[in-house]
Amino acid sequence: MGLITPQKFLIGAFSGHVKPHFGQWGEDVLIRKLFPKNKANGKYVDIGAYHPFKHSNTAGFWMRGWTGINIDANKHSIELFKRKRPKDVNLWSAVVPHRTLNLDSKCIDLYMPSKNDISTIGTVDIDLSSERSFTEKVSVPATSIPLLTKEYDLSDVDYLNIDVEGLDAELVKDMDFIDFSPKIISVEDYAPSLTELITSEISTHLLINGYELVARAGPTSIFIKK
Repeated sequence: MGLITPQKFLIGAFSGHVKPHFGQWGEDVLIRKLFPKNKANGKYVDIGAYHPFKHSNTAGFWMRGWTGINIDANKHSIELFKRKRPKDVNLWSAVVPHRTLNLDSKCIDLYMPSKNDISTIGTVDIDLSSERSFTEKVSVPATSIPLLTKEYDLSDVDYLNIDVEGLDAELVKDMDFIDFSPKIISVEDYAPSLTELITSEISTHLLINGYELVARAGPTSIFIKK
C-alpha cells in the first residue's frame, strides 16, 4: 500500500466526507450513529477514561456539547481531564466490584509498569498484573458502580463506556439497571470468537437485562437498550 501524499490528504480533508474519530478502533463512530444525528446535551460515564482525546470513546460527544463523568485510576490522566474538560466530573479512582471494595479505606492496590506516566494503563487484577509483568504497586482511591449510582444522579445517562483491564464483566454485573440504565453501553470483551462472544458472560448478562449486542469494534462490544 502506497503512502498518502500531502496533495491527496488535502483533497480528502476538504472533500466534506472525512469522518474523524478518537476511539482506538473507531468505536465512537459506530456509537455516534446509534444516537439521533443532532442530539445535544447528552450525558456519558466513562469508566477507565484513560485520556481526554487519545483512544477516547467520549471525546466526540464532548466536542458536541455533551458532559459527563470521567473516571480513571491513573492520577496523571485525571489531572489532564481536569484541564481539558473542566465542566465534566473527573474522578481519580479505580472502579472495582462492590464485593471487593474495602468500605473503610476505599483504597485498592493498582499494579503498573515500572515506568509510568499519563499513557500508562494499570490494573487492579493481580493475575493480569503478573501476566503483564507489572512490578509497581500503588494505593489509589477506589469506588464501585453502586456507590457511584448513590453519589451521582445516573438516571439520565445516555452512554456508558467500561474499559478497566480485566474486571469489565464484574462491573457489568454490579449494575442496578433500575437506577442506571444507559441507552448505549460499550465494554471490552475478550471472547475468543464472534460465536462465543454472543454467549459470553457480558453479553448474556446484558441480554437478560434488556440490551442487544449491535456492533463490535476491536475488543469492544456495543449494546443498545431495547
